[in-house]
Amino acid sequence: MVIQCFPHPTTASVHAVRELERVCQTHDQLKGSLFLDPSLNFSPEAPCLLACYEEETLLGAMTFFAPTQEEAELVALTLPSFRRHGVFRALLREAANQASALGIPDFLFVCEPQSKDGTAALASFPHAPDHTEYALRYDQTKSPDTLAVPAGLSLHRATEADLAVMSQISAESFSEEAERAAHFLALAIQSDTRQQYLARLNGEPVAIGALGYEDGEATLFGLGVRAHLQNRGIGRGLVALLLQQAFAQGTTDVLIEVDNTNARAHHLYLSCGFIPEAVYDYFRAPVVQFLPAK
Repeated sequence: MVIQCFPHPTTASVHAVRELERVCQTHDQLKGSLFLDPSLNFSPEAPCLLACYEEETLLGAMTFFAPTQEEAELVALTLPSFRRHGVFRALLREAANQASALGIPDFLFVCEPQSKDGTAALASFPHAPDHTEYALRYDQTKSPDTLAVPAGLSLHRATEADLAVMSQISAESFSEEAERAAHFLALAIQSDTRQQYLARLNGEPVAIGALGYEDGEATLFGLGVRAHLQNRGIGRGLVALLLQQAFAQGTTDVLIEVDNTNARAHHLYLSCGFIPEAVYDYFRAPVVQFLPAK
């Protein structure tokens, strides 16, 4: 077996991974798709994809998503006929080597609970439950034009000139440091697959949100409203405007993910026309436990 690391996956590697994904989705009744966009990793040296080959056959793949140096999210798939042959372990060892070189201390393993082989693989090493996320898909039979938008609320494609105010909104919305928020937002502005937006209410910056495009789908990311303006319909209006933007660009297949601890946002998205599609459990483990003993 040979492991290849791709900071920027090739067309051929993406095609092979999508075929592997199709096989595993059918076998394990999975709903999710692997995230293969490298643009939001904090380091250009981070591999967004690790692939395990035997000659020309792709045996398994693992995505490596590290928007900050604090942790890397891992999702892995293995051909059903090659499971329990060491493919996942080989990918995990290489992911640990990459994370160690980048100074990343923790892994977050992402697993759909109905995957029996996935949960069995996680049970083979120590880990701790972290959180759960719900994936929701917009009901395409509904028009986003019917959603209420507060008078004076408008959506604007963000530029680097907006970073200061957007990072302040992000810091208020997600209880994070403004400097960290600015770094992530800058990556989103520069990304070829994401569109970062700033919403203004009668000219005043009040909210942020982004659209990511991959494989004919759009995903809503990073929706946040200034703290003193929450509960005034701005969040619902922001969702409506982002949906309208996606539809205007020819993409009606729209997803969003929400943390299980954010009941208010979950209710908002459901009331806007999103339908539950998948559940993802997150488990945390230190990178060091997967490195060779010294």
